[in-house]
Order: sequence, then structure tokens, then C-alpha cells
Amino acid sequence: MTYDKYSYRFTKVIESLGLNKEHRPHDPRKTFITRCRKADVDINALKQMVGHSIKDITESVYTVRDVEWLRKDLEKMQ
Repeated sequence: MTYDKYSYRFTKVIESLGLNKEHRPHDPRKTFITRCRKADVDINALKQMVGHSIKDITESVYTVRDVEWLRKDLEKMQ
């Protein structure tokens, strides 16, 4: 799905639910990342979860985080 299609659909949902039109498609990502950082989720695990690049070669190539490892990091937000 292209960003334009996503944005269009996002706007339609906001309108149909009568929500504040100031909301933007990246608001949930900002909230999620902020909550993860406040809970001390490992920065490289967080980058992997949100699809951001990891510059450190050891982390990006040689560290394999399985779903269980990522899940344990997410549970820090409880």
C-alpha cells in the first residue's frame, strides 16, 4: 500500500469516527516508540520492530532477535 492510499484511508477513518482531525498517520508510531523508550526497551530491538535501519554491523548482521526476545522487550511497557 502506498503512503497516499494509507493517508487517504486514515483520514476517512478519522472523519467517520468523529476524531480530532489534527491526528496524523504517524501519531501511533510516535506514541509506540516513546512508550518503548520510557520503558527502556532495547534501542536496537525497537529499531527492528519499527523497521528502522541499524548502523552497527554487529547488531544488524550478527545479532538475531527472535520473536520471543522481542516480546520480552515489549512486556517492559506493562
